[in-house]
Amino acid sequence: MSVEKIPPRKTVELSEVQGNLEIGDDVTLVAKNKTIVVKGSIISKGSFVVEGNLEAVSIRCKRGALEVEGDLKLTKYAKIDKRLIVEGTFVSPEVGVGGTLEVHQDIQCDEVKVGGSIKIRGNAAIETVQVGGTLKIEGESNIGTISVGGSVSLRGEVDLDSLRVGGTGKVGSGKIGTVKIGGSFKSEGEISIETIDVGGTVKLGSNAAIQQVSVGGTLKADGNLEFGKISVGGTIKVNGEGRGDSISVGGTLSCDSNMSLSGKLSVGGTAKLDGVLSADEISVGGEVQAEKIKATYFKIGRRGRVIGPIQAEKIVISTKASVEDLYGGEIILEERSRAKNVYGESVYIEEDSRISGEVQYTDDVTVEKGVHLTSEPKKVKGLPRLD
Repeated sequence: MSVEKIPPRKTVELSEVQGNLEIGDDVTLVAKNKTIVVKGSIISKGSFVVEGNLEAVSIRCKRGALEVEGDLKLTKYAKIDKRLIVEGTFVSPEVGVGGTLEVHQDIQCDEVKVGGSIKIRGNAAIETVQVGGTLKIEGESNIGTISVGGSVSLRGEVDLDSLRVGGTGKVGSGKIGTVKIGGSFKSEGEISIETIDVGGTVKLGSNAAIQQVSVGGTLKADGNLEFGKISVGGTIKVNGEGRGDSISVGGTLSCDSNMSLSGKLSVGGTAKLDGVLSADEISVGGEVQAEKIKATYFKIGRRGRVIGPIQAEKIVISTKASVEDLYGGEIILEERSRAKNVYGESVYIEEDSRISGEVQYTDDVTVEKGVHLTSEPKKVKGLPRLD
């Protein structure tokens, strides 16, 4: 294949090159008819500028930068040691840039590897993106895998298979398969995520649906939250309704509406809800507050406190815990616990406990010594139920 050579520091008008093109440093290529077409490859020993559109098989820019003041279309690859700027659209199967990549319109690639940062002002359709520093996309992001050492900002609609970020991640709305972030994650619109693992904080805007959540610090949802399993080391706050399988939180849980779980709720500290709390199993170490609490099994920890009535098949009130009304099948109040009204099929009240209201039962009742009752337990045919 023939080779056309352009020496350094030249400005040359071109329309078509039949073979390869070799360029020296500080060269400007001017398109005669809006587009320069190179049938072969371009090799540059330095930086060059293209005034117009450029089409070629591949570009290798050694120790330099490339700026295209139009569209750039390649059939194989672009390898740029320093910086690549494309003011139009950019199409290339493979892209490798040592410094920064900036595209002012849309980009379409199979694989992109950049040592520094990427900024895309248009839409991005890419199979794999690997960035050492930061990634910013202002348009839609249709990307398979993203791996970024620093931070990610995806402002438009997203459709991602995997997002891995060492620092912080911010997205608009859309759907993501797997999210793994060392620092913090934020979504601004409705988002659907299969799995999310974040070391720091997660903030979800609008409504969110997530299958599995693992957060080291805090999780905040500004709208309704649908989920599978949630595990959070610190705090969970839902500014809407929560519905899912199970929650395990080391610190505090708060919800502005109802929270409904098909599985287990485990809270190390406190749980405060403005609505109804329902789950198959509820275990709280500190304090629970809800309009109503409904479960198959409920347990409040030692010295714990419950504000709101409880209904469950089995209720365990640990030593020195304080609760209000209890509605259950089997109810156990451990020593020195406190309750208002107790309605159960089988009731066991340990020593030195205090019941400030009434005790009703259908099957049996056991009251140990030192228990303070305002009235004797009453056996009834039917128990009141929590609406």
